[in-house]
Amino acid sequence: MARAIEVLFFVAEADAGRTAKETSLALDIPIGTAYHALNTLAARGMVSKDSGHRYRLGSRVGVLADAFARQLTPAENLLGPLHELAESTDESAHLVGWRHDDVVVLASVEGTQAVRVSGVHTGQAGNAHARASGKALLAWAPSKQREAYLRKHELTALTPHTITDRQALLAELERIRARGYAIEDEEFAEGAACLAAPIIDGGVVIGAYSLSAPAERFRRNKKRLTQAVLAAARSAATQRTELVVEAPRSTGPVLTGS
Repeated sequence: MARAIEVLFFVAEADAGRTAKETSLALDIPIGTAYHALNTLAARGMVSKDSGHRYRLGSRVGVLADAFARQLTPAENLLGPLHELAESTDESAHLVGWRHDDVVVLASVEGTQAVRVSGVHTGQAGNAHARASGKALLAWAPSKQREAYLRKHELTALTPHTITDRQALLAELERIRARGYAIEDEEFAEGAACLAAPIIDGGVVIGAYSLSAPAERFRRNKKRLTQAVLAAARSAATQRTELVVEAPRSTGPVLTGS
């Protein structure tokens, strides 16, 4: 079973499909084992074989993808680092992912600072171009997914600082990929700032963590907050155990932000 899953992920990485020989060489398994795994997956509709003997994802994978896209509840192993991120920084922390071809907030933990950023809720979507988490997910998205999103969504100016030019946004996404995290400083809401880092597991981006804070406090603590978000993303990518999640208390006045 584990070998078949490994083969399935390998097939999924290539739009042009994979041959049994490519699979054997890349995964360092005997050619007979590669054929057996691929044919087992094909028999269950998880992959299909074309006339050129290349295997691609099969129709039944779509059932899993659709079911995953419908659920907002994130995996348990992603919630522990989210709570730790909020507790270690005292700022509002969010877990964001792709759902229904949009960037959606999957979970949030409010910070405990006397003045904090709030207003972000589970299920919130849209305006990815103006949110740090949205820009992070767009930056690491496959080109087809990114283009599809940008075709469907206008780059609306939410504040005077929002990026509304397509080429300027694409250039910003390149910079985000180069440095490893995204920042928005009063682009989503005036007086608030946010940074986000992608959660990369096995070469696949499965979501992003973000932190929101009042803009002035964010700028003072930018280095520390950046390190915390990057550490949370690394932790989530390597965890494989169930975590007990306890919601922190929240008090004090709030600002609205992303």
